[in-house]
Formats: sequence, C-alpha cells, structure tokens
Amino acid sequence: MTREMAWLGWVLTAPVVVLMVVFVVYPLVLGVNMSAHSIDFGVSTTQRFVGLQNYTNVLTNPDTKAAVLHTAGYWIISVSLELLIGLAAALALNRPFRGRGLVLALLILPWALPGVVSGLLWSRILDPSTGLLNSVLLQLHVIHSYKLWFSSTVWSVTLISFVQAWTVAPLTTLILLGGLQGIPRDLYEGAAVDGASGYSRFRYITLPLLQPSIAIALTVGAVVAFGIFDVIFVLNGTALESRSLMMQVYLTTFEDLNFGEGVALAFVITALTALVVLFYLFAFRRRTR
Repeated sequence: MTREMAWLGWVLTAPVVVLMVVFVVYPLVLGVNMSAHSIDFGVSTTQRFVGLQNYTNVLTNPDTKAAVLHTAGYWIISVSLELLIGLAAALALNRPFRGRGLVLALLILPWALPGVVSGLLWSRILDPSTGLLNSVLLQLHVIHSYKLWFSSTVWSVTLISFVQAWTVAPLTTLILLGGLQGIPRDLYEGAAVDGASGYSRFRYITLPLLQPSIAIALTVGAVVAFGIFDVIFVLNGTALESRSLMMQVYLTTFEDLNFGEGVALAFVITALTALVVLFYLFAFRRRTR
C-alpha cells in the first residue's frame, strides 16, 4: 500500500516536474550559457566563449552603475511609501463600517491597472506644460513658473517611486489587512482590561504579530521595484536620469544587440533581488522567534 501511494505521488507530480524542467530549468541553463558567450549581433552572429567577461563589462559600465543607484532609490522610496500607506489603510479598513466593500473595490483599482496605463494617467498629471500638478501649484502660488519635473535625477527617481508606490500600495494593504484579521481579538481585549493604551496595544501586539505579513509585503515590493520598467518608460522614456537596471537590460539587449551582456545583467538583477529578499526573510524570522 505504501509503495502504491509513493508511485501515485510520483505520477501526480510528474507533469509539474516536466513543466518546470521545460519552462524554468532549460531556459535558465540556456541563459547561463548565453551569459558566458560574446553574442553581439551588432557586430557578427558568431558566438565566442568569454567566461565572466560579460559580467565584468556590465558591472564596470558607468550606465549600469547609474542604473544601480536609481534602482536602489526606487526600491527604498517606493517600498517605504507602500508600507506606510498600506499599514495606515489596513488599520483603517480592519474595523467594519458602512461601505467598506466599496472602498476595498476602489482600493484595488490602481493595482489592477497595467503599468502602462498608470504611467499614462500620471503623465497627464506631471506634464510640464498642461499637467494638473503644475496648474494646481501655480494657482496656490507655490511655484511661479511651469516646472520640468523630470529634469533632474532626484526629482525623476522620487516622482517615479511615488507612482510605483501608488500602484503597489493596494496589494500591500490587502496583505497587511489579512495579517491584521488573523490577530485574535482576545489579545486586544485582555490588554485593554489591563489598562494598555492604544499605542501600547499597537506596539506590543499588532506590530509583533504582523511581522510575517510585513515581510511578505516588503518582499513583493522589492521584487516589483527591482523589475520596474514600464512606468519609467512611459513617464520619462530611456533618459539616463531615471534609467533602471531592467531598462538597462532592455537597452543592452535589444538596442545595442549585445545579448551576452544583456543576459548577464539580468542575472545580476536576479542575484540582487534574491539577496534583498533573503535579508528580509532572515531579519523578520529572527525577530519572530
């Protein structure tokens, strides 16, 4: 009986294993092989083994270094905003009130919109000549002339990070709301009987028990931030002031036609994302023990 159950388990999992090998393992092996060869279709179609030279080239490229700094800015700013907005919204939605279902439906709308659509909506707001933001600030006499919002690196990274946070914050809210609803109400009632204030209950009950959900929200935010592309492309094109690592992969691969270095840079992004995710997981695992 045990042997038959073991064979049944292998039969049921075999299709999944085959699909993983075909669509994950095989492309990964091809990617590793491609990153170790010089494949520059702008020069020739021949492949030449270069080992780690592609990785050295992309890591020493000044454009890549600038893209790393921009991506770090997107990650830090957008994830921080997503966590703050998501936590505030989750706390507000945790208590039942009239119309909460409608609020939740409206809340999920920015996350449901494609990144290109979100970028187009915000491009109308941030347009330097006819944008809503310039018009409002002029009416309030905050500024005295139309401002080019994407004229500097600081403004570009900050505004694009805000747009990114606007799209991902609804998902963060849902993750944290699910964590809040999993906290037993008895803990809050017992703390209130003992005379604990609202801040004390939030600090010593809500935050510690919400840390697994916070870790998931930070992980999702980091993965999305390291892969940001469409919002930047719509708002500011391929300008060097806001270029991300993923956009650098696109330019290296499909504009420079250097597939070897493009794949190598993609693996660098994967490694950086994995390091950040592992940092989150180990940090919050240590705190929740």
